[in-house]
Amino acid sequence: MDVNEKREFINNIIANQDAIIEEYTNFNRRRIPLPGWDKDKTQVPGWSGVALWWDHKAWPSSQRRCPITTELVREGPEHRATGWLVLRPGAKTPEHNHIDWGKRKIILHLPTVLPEGESGFVVEGKTYNWKMGELFAFDATKNHYGYNDTNEERSIFVLDFDYDEWYEVLKDYMRI
Repeated sequence: MDVNEKREFINNIIANQDAIIEEYTNFNRRRIPLPGWDKDKTQVPGWSGVALWWDHKAWPSSQRRCPITTELVREGPEHRATGWLVLRPGAKTPEHNHIDWGKRKIILHLPTVLPEGESGFVVEGKTYNWKMGELFAFDATKNHYGYNDTNEERSIFVLDFDYDEWYEVLKDYMRI
């Protein structure tokens, strides 16, 4: 993809965010409990994912239930982790980074369920509070974690991109 095609890809995500949200909220989703970053990869209570692709592998059952979202993002992202990350009320992810993913990545967030109250994301000690309709991107090699101090579930649609190939297009969404 050239730069203009990449910009069109991102603009298409923005233009179709209502469809992404609707597909997520309307299907009976199987969640994957997500591990921590300790040596035993202990599951983190309250943190789960709904995958369209995970570790570069397609999840056909989720893709069948989310055909619009699947087609919107089929080309473009790296698909190391494409889907929704979910935090239950009061849950927090462990602080971590994705240096172990090899290539440097930019992770892009699109809020899909954002309850009222304190729910945010911390990158290198700086806090960002998501806003519905607003994309948020960050350098995945930096230490980060999410938290949900509300009484409702929170979900974020996530995509990962090669840093060098996508920085020019995604830099305006890198808010911290």
